[in-house]
Amino acid sequence: MVEALANEQPTAAQRAERLAADRATARRLMGVDVSDQEFDEAADILGNIYKIAADKARSARGTAA
Repeated sequence: MVEALANEQPTAAQRAERLAADRATARRLMGVDVSDQEFDEAADILGNIYKIAADKARSARGTAA
C-alpha cells in the first residue's frame, strides 16, 4: 500500500518540470517576463484563497451548529 501511494506521488524531477512548464505558461499568458526569483518571492495567492475559504467554512459550521 505504501509503495502504491509512493508511486502516485510525483518525483522531485517531475515537480520541477511541472513548475517550469507552469511558469512558462504564466509568462506567455501575462506577456511579461517574470524571473524565477520574482515567482519565488510573490505572494501565495492560491494558498491565501484556500485559507480564506477554510476560515469561512469553519465560521459557517459554527453558526449552523
